[in-house]
Amino acid sequence: MKTTLPFIALLFYASISSAQILPQTPWTWMKGDNTVNQFGTYGTQGVTSVNNKPGARNNSTTWRDTTGNLWLFGGSGYSVNSSGYLNDLWKFNPSTNQWTWVKGNNSSNQFSVYGTMGTANIANKPGAAFSSVSWRDANNNLWLFGGFGYTDNAFGFLNALWKYNPSTNQWTWVKGDKAIDKVGVYGTKGVEHSNNKPGARYGSQTWIDASGNLWLFGGYGYSGSASGILNDIWKYNPSTNKWTWVKGDNAVEQAGVYGTKGVAQATNQPGARYVSTSWTDGNNNLWLFGGYGYDETDAGNLNDMWKYNPATNEWTWMSGDKIINQAGIYGTQGQPSMANNPGARYVSSSWSDANGDLWLFGGYGFDNNSNPGYLNDLWKYNTVNRAWTWVKGDNTIDQTGVYGTQGMPDPTNKSGARTGSVSWTDGNGNLWMFGGYGFDGSSEGILNDLWMITNLNVTLPLKLLSFGGVLNNRIVGLQWESEQETTFSHFNIQRSFDGINFTTIGNINGNGNSSRSNYNYTDNDLQSNNLKVFYRLQMVDKDGRFNYSKVLVFDLKQTTTTFTAFPNPAIHSLNVSFTQEKNGKVIISITDMKGATIKRQIPTIMAGRASITIDVSDLPPAHYIISLINETGTTRQKFIKQ
Repeated sequence: MKTTLPFIALLFYASISSAQILPQTPWTWMKGDNTVNQFGTYGTQGVTSVNNKPGARNNSTTWRDTTGNLWLFGGSGYSVNSSGYLNDLWKFNPSTNQWTWVKGNNSSNQFSVYGTMGTANIANKPGAAFSSVSWRDANNNLWLFGGFGYTDNAFGFLNALWKYNPSTNQWTWVKGDKAIDKVGVYGTKGVEHSNNKPGARYGSQTWIDASGNLWLFGGYGYSGSASGILNDIWKYNPSTNKWTWVKGDNAVEQAGVYGTKGVAQATNQPGARYVSTSWTDGNNNLWLFGGYGYDETDAGNLNDMWKYNPATNEWTWMSGDKIINQAGIYGTQGQPSMANNPGARYVSSSWSDANGDLWLFGGYGFDNNSNPGYLNDLWKYNTVNRAWTWVKGDNTIDQTGVYGTQGMPDPTNKSGARTGSVSWTDGNGNLWMFGGYGFDGSSEGILNDLWMITNLNVTLPLKLLSFGGVLNNRIVGLQWESEQETTFSHFNIQRSFDGINFTTIGNINGNGNSSRSNYNYTDNDLQSNNLKVFYRLQMVDKDGRFNYSKVLVFDLKQTTTTFTAFPNPAIHSLNVSFTQEKNGKVIISITDMKGATIKRQIPTIMAGRASITIDVSDLPPAHYIISLINETGTTRQKFIKQ
């Protein structure tokens, strides 16, 4: 049976970050309007302003870059003075709470400028589109594929692959067609080939693996010969510029093969679907939830949860129902249960946290009473015990929002029910969500409100007193001090070269003392082509719970001896970097503008370029002075705590 649905779009998953969100966690309305259908305020392209804001829109595409900025492209909604499909590119800085219109047009329904395939040019730009999909690679390039929108002379389904370089502000048309409604070229399953390409589509799901390959699943569009709902998996290798058809069918409208819940099998596969929700876990698995598509026999709204393991090329049906249009089973708010299940839905918002939990918000689907409509429920899924928790929001459809005061967190605030929103997580684990179609405080329409859900870390008995390190001749020595370890198990030392994707490089057992303990770890496995390196500690308790330290950053190209403190303004932590000429103690202190000492640390630091992270989350917003005293004298720097 051929099935169609009004055009709707997916959400790109937000990058892994630490978040523990509880029923009393405050929502904060940070930016944008609390009324629907608002035009954008673009300002001057490339110039940040407190007045800038994207217009109301849904089905946009997002990224987060390595410096923590949040990026937004296109969608369907309002430009500066009209409505339609959009191709504007925006950047949001969470530290300053300000938008910048970076590229693209401030008017709707614009055509693409392709230029020469493989060649970047300042004039190149994707046309207006919605429900495209995206990735961010290790070099901070932003990748965009497909969607429904404009080529250079027509309007329809797209399969062009674009790359945007933020440092040059240039787009490159990398692969695919500059014509609408093109069928796919599948080739041989599992075999990479330069002629292979996915067919034009929108509403797909994406993820990126540890090797930098870009992965694409399903959507609505063209197979090798027909249009409809898809369940094919593709892999794109940026180093070879080639696609591989990896799994799934090269025909549309395929039913699911569920197998046994919790058991991986080569024959398992989700049914064809689009506008699903996806995540990536710390083991490089893709998780897929719901959407609109096929169960074993029929098409409708889905609430099945799947896991795909690229290493084994196998799907596992993990949770949820294999029957369409199921109502939600909410249970008690804040209490996990194997019986809980979000209702069937599509175009929800999602992100993953560093504890491995998957988060789901809203969409269009079925509430507790089997009523279809717009949702504003927030769920958490634990990948270990496979239990859902209804965390916040309502268990009935079409609820209006409670905005409160802009910039002021409040547990009584809540987003209105909506679909087609986009989301990110920042470097501190806060969830950001923008726009969509749904409800403001009283009415229904397209939204441009920006929300933040505050991160609350898991609390462990262990107390981390200090965490720092020294860079010397491309060898990093880490050192930390802790106490209250009576129920503590071990530290996992984790490293990243982009500040987002961390890998465990070593572990150290805890001493198990209630008194203070000191630890050291040396990393001498840095490659010459790395520009920056990031470290954190994963602190694991005996019951399996864990938390993370703040992140240390080393600039491997830095040769200056300047004392620096960043980010500034600071929200949760301040990274202090300085040169220590010889082994010895240093005094680091924070004082207020009246000279009163607020914090003080006296760590012993090895010789080299040192980096220390200081927790400032407990400081009230104000101006402060951070001072360093070592053998070279005293240095000071002012910083702002937001």
